[in-house]
Formats: sequence, structure tokens, C-alpha cells
Amino acid sequence: MPTRRYWPATGAAALGLMLLSLLAGAPARAEFPERALRIVVGFAPGGSTDIIARLVADGLNTRLGQPVVVENRGGAGGVLAAQLVVQQPADGYTLMLHTDGLNQAAAIGTTMSFDPVKAFAPVGLAAKSSLVLVVHPSVPAQNLKEFLAYARQQPHPLRFGSPGVGLSGQLFAQGLGISIEEVRYRGTSAVLNDLLAARIDAYTIALPGVLSYVQAGALRALAIAADERSPVMPELTTGPEQGFPEVIATGWFGVVVKAGTPPDIIARLHRALNETLDDPMVRRRIGEIGLDIAASAKPEDFGALIGDDLALWERVAKRGNLRQ
Repeated sequence: MPTRRYWPATGAAALGLMLLSLLAGAPARAEFPERALRIVVGFAPGGSTDIIARLVADGLNTRLGQPVVVENRGGAGGVLAAQLVVQQPADGYTLMLHTDGLNQAAAIGTTMSFDPVKAFAPVGLAAKSSLVLVVHPSVPAQNLKEFLAYARQQPHPLRFGSPGVGLSGQLFAQGLGISIEEVRYRGTSAVLNDLLAARIDAYTIALPGVLSYVQAGALRALAIAADERSPVMPELTTGPEQGFPEVIATGWFGVVVKAGTPPDIIARLHRALNETLDDPMVRRRIGEIGLDIAASAKPEDFGALIGDDLALWERVAKRGNLRQ
């Protein structure tokens, strides 16, 4: 009988030794990252999104010890870039420089094979910039009230340029209480070319995209859609200051990966991103193009911003009956 008492313990010990042997023989997961990474950008080279992506890529390269390549996949308001990312493994090696453009595309019903929020895991916010309303100098308006009066005097709706899929012009129009004609282009450069030639009346865009034109007098900025004035152009008053409280919208730039990426990898990327944003050179360069550094304390904070932003653009699309 005593012998029987010892069998279970002996069996358990043998099983434990077997498991330890198996674990010892199993290869450990390599420390992330062990090879090159890439950041996919949903817009053409040269714009604000591309500039931020390349600054982030250089910073991650330094802090992660691996090359980080920027890949531009322009089209459909960022949908093509997002589609590429969701087709990759959820391993943290393919990142996307995310903007509100994808949310705007989703809000109007653009066909997507993925959920614009659930398909991605947030890594962190990088920068913000409020939208501005700019017009050709031939438009006789110095502020939103004068622009509203001018719009009401015209026999036809004013023509607002839009770089593909976009709702920012509609947000301004709804805040002012006017109807507009949206003229769609294949990109920001095409919009600006026609605005500079006075073939369209107005354009709403993040401040960095038009800062040099406004400073040169080639375009006139009428308002910034924010609660506070921009330190880059402090003389430009906000929509609420001018009596239009609904004229508020923020452009943002951040980094995401495919949903399902392990939390420890996301934490590693988040830490490296925030260290990059603390770099004085990066802060100066982002400030020079009219953006504000906006690092998030944790990835979940950026995730909440993405969800709130989508809700904003869905309200704009619904109010204007703009879903496709």
C-alpha cells in the first residue's frame, strides 16, 4: 500500500521533467525587431503626411536598430494604404501613418474590405494641426462673416476643392450655413493649382499644406477650425472667435499597426515613437511645417481619438446627406 502513495508524485515529477525538456528545446521568440520595418503612407511623397512618416522612420531606425522604409500608396483617401496593411501579418513589421482621411472616406460610405477602426491597433499619436479655410485673393472676404455674405450673394454655390474623398469643406459649409459645390481632384497639388489660378473659390486643409502660400500672399486664410489660435500663425482667428462655434476640426497624424499585433510589440513601438517625438530636431522640423507635436501617453489614448474623429465625420456626412 505505501508504494501506491508514491506513484502519483513520481508520475507528476516525470511529466514536469518532460515539459521542461520540451521547453528547453523550443526556440525562444526573437527580440523585436529582428529585421527591417516599413511605414505605409496613404498619400504621395512630399506632403505633410510623408514628411512626418520619414521623420518617424528615421527616429525608429535609431531607436529600434533596424532599417525603417517609407512606402507611399496614395489613393482613395488612404484606403489603398490601409488595405495593404491589413493584408500583412500582425507582427509589428508593417506600420501605417494614419490620418483622419480614412475616417472621412468611411463616413461617406467608401467601400472597404475592413473596419476602419477595428482593423488596426493604435501605436501612438504623433502630431496635430487644425484645418484652415483659404481662398484666392480675388474673393472679397477677410473673415468668415464676409465670406458668408459673399456666398449668399452668388447665384451658384461656391466651388470648394477636395483632394479625392473629403468632408472638411462640408464641415465649414455646415458651420457657416451655406451650400457648396465640391470639386474633387486626385491630390492636394491639383487642388492648389486650380485655387492659385482662381478656378475654384476655396479649400480647407491642414495649415502646413498652405502655410507658405498664405505667407507669400498667394492665398488668404480666413479662419482656423480650432479652439485656440495656431502659434505658427497667431494672427489668424478661430471659427468660434468669429462667431461660428461649429467650425472646429483637427487634422491628426499617428501610427497604427494591424489589429492582433502582440501588446509587447506595440509597447516597444509606442516607446520608440515617443522618444522620437522628444528629439529636438524632430520637434523643430515638425514645428517648421506648421504642426504641433502631440505624443499620446499610451496607445489607448490615440485609439479613443480615432473613434471620436470617426463619429465627427459621420455626423457631417449624415447632416449633409453625403453617404454614397
